[in-house]
Order: sequence, then structure tokens, then C-alpha cells
Amino acid sequence: MQTTSISARFDTETLSRLDEIAKGLGKSRTAIIKDAVANYLDYDFWFREQVAKGLADLDAGKTVTHDQVKDTIRDMGYNVD
Repeated sequence: MQTTSISARFDTETLSRLDEIAKGLGKSRTAIIKDAVANYLDYDFWFREQVAKGLADLDAGKTVTHDQVKDTIRDMGYNVD
């Protein structure tokens, strides 16, 4: 995969936290930032996909009532009142 350099500015507190994590994991700042960005993007894409699926279910009428949810939770042994 081809890579491109970018630059970013961080406040000193963030850099200090970044350095602490990097040191603890034996990784470079760059590696930690790359991991963090990749994890953020993975989560964001997953989240958006889940929202789209939920909206599609809603459009298709695949819903449950509040009372049905409460009954299910009660069946699991939890008090919901």
C-alpha cells in the first residue's frame, strides 16, 4: 500500500499522553497514531453501517414496542420498573 505523509499539531498534554502509551507499548508515536486512526475509521464505518441497517429495519416495520422490550428484560431477571 502506498503511503503519504501528513502533519498534525497536538497540544503538549496530548503529546505527553501519546508518548506514555508509545513507551508502554514499545511503539513509535507514528505507530500509535496510525493504529488510533485505523481504529477510529473502522468504528465509524461500522457504526454508520449499523445505523443504516437500523433505519432499514424501521422502514420495513421491523420494530418492537417499549412493553415488549421491558418484558424481554424482565424475562432475563432484571427489574425494569
